[in-house]
Amino acid sequence: MAATTDFWGALDAKELIQRTPLSILREQATLLGQKTGNLVEAQVESSTSGGDFMLALKLVVPSLDNYTYQLLRIRHSASLYPVIDMSNYSDIKDENAFLEWLRVKLSSPDTHRIVGHLLSQAKS
Repeated sequence: MAATTDFWGALDAKELIQRTPLSILREQATLLGQKTGNLVEAQVESSTSGGDFMLALKLVVPSLDNYTYQLLRIRHSASLYPVIDMSNYSDIKDENAFLEWLRVKLSSPDTHRIVGHLLSQAKS
């Protein structure tokens, strides 16, 4: 039997691991629950389609029979970036651009209005 030759080279898994759009969205989802006393929570749903990853950030109100509002939806390939904003199919080129896009989206008056309305209903 011939010796096995390793053609992979020096792979260091720890050095190869990067922060993903999924992990960033999950961090933000956790923060929303903390800020609202879990009256309004956020969940990240992940699926695959045509070789791409599909991610959705949804607002959930447990006290209203788990009412769910989809706040955003993105898509990316195995290479992580660019991320595609599925609301207008714009490309977000890298992690820094994604973080800025997400900051603008989550801190926008529209998002705050929706969270406020959900909080009001959760407290009714």
